[in-house]
Amino acid sequence: MATPHRPVSRIDIARRGLRLVDCVARTVEHEPGTTVGPRAQTEIQMLLIHAGAMSVTIDRRDPYPVPAGQMCLLLPGHDEVISFGEADTTRQTLVRGTPVDLSDDMRTWLESLRPTRRLSAALTYISREAVVSEQTRLTAHGALVDALATALLWRFVAEFENYPAALPQPIEAARLYIHDNLGSDIDLADIAGSAHVTGPYLIRLFREHMGTTPIKYLWDRRITLGVELLTSSGLSVTRVAERAGFASSFHFARKIKQATGQTPTQLRSSAWSGTR
Repeated sequence: MATPHRPVSRIDIARRGLRLVDCVARTVEHEPGTTVGPRAQTEIQMLLIHAGAMSVTIDRRDPYPVPAGQMCLLLPGHDEVISFGEADTTRQTLVRGTPVDLSDDMRTWLESLRPTRRLSAALTYISREAVVSEQTRLTAHGALVDALATALLWRFVAEFENYPAALPQPIEAARLYIHDNLGSDIDLADIAGSAHVTGPYLIRLFREHMGTTPIKYLWDRRITLGVELLTSSGLSVTRVAERAGFASSFHFARKIKQATGQTPTQLRSSAWSGTR
């Protein structure tokens, strides 16, 4: 697939209603040297490779590799063969669904994309949420998994549109670590260690590419999680503070007041009464 010639924003807005339905999200392991196919692809499939490797052959063209740490997009209307690496077991997250409102323009645009992309924190997080929703059966009769699968596809598209501004790998690794440890007692050394860089170097990267610092980013995410838990759960303020990584409910209340202009109790009350 070639580099896209125009951004998706230039496709008529009415034709950008693409969504996925009847979706499935799960983790899958493939033994070394095994093969899937040849098969006719009838869905949109997104494969996130966490360990091992695979190669994909589309319509008998030259195969392309998909190593660990990348995501692969498979589109309907093609014959494909997937071969898994000989050395190690390949562990992947599979998210697939049937496309609805896939216009000719949108299909052509998707076909123009390079079919692989380095995994970002956002791609990993969205796919993980889809898998957990299925595992815990919190699917809202499938609607939640469909929404997350659709979000994963559009995130893939959005990252390609902003490819020149793609974040360096240490930032992505640090962000993923932060998202996974919001409720834990972590500091700059922990975050930098997860990205295999020094603290000062990670600070420079965050300031240059995100206009913030790793610790400021951590606290912003904690506040966002706290607001979400306050407005969408019945947990006590103290429990919300703990879940969001705050040392005390007093510290949590102060940060929420600074961010929203309301105390935690006021924020919850206004959200639940519909006056927020």
